[in-house]
Amino acid sequence: MDELHRYFGLSDPIGEAANMLDNLRMKPGNKISTYNVDFMRYASQLGWGNSVLYHHYYQRLPNQIQDPISTQEQGKPTSFQDMYALAMTIDHRYWERDRERHHARQVEKEALKSHS
Repeated sequence: MDELHRYFGLSDPIGEAANMLDNLRMKPGNKISTYNVDFMRYASQLGWGNSVLYHHYYQRLPNQIQDPISTQEQGKPTSFQDMYALAMTIDHRYWERDRERHHARQVEKEALKSHS
């Protein structure tokens, strides 16, 4: 087993997890849940503290989430857990509003068709 692991396993699982976290980005069109699963999978292997996780998490969020976070009247959250919860709330609202816009466009199209 040691020989198999040596030849086919990760030589540095912690370094690999750190590298994966450094390169992780929330992809356009994805919901935050996908990003969160990957982020937590890598972060759980590292044992990094609150402030480092906070920084990495925030820096890799898209503008549609960073902008509302950075303009909070009370300022940005001060802990990773609070940042995580706020980002999830903002993402949920973003996608809810996206559905509303989509529905409104559909209603407008239908109204235009009925007038033609």
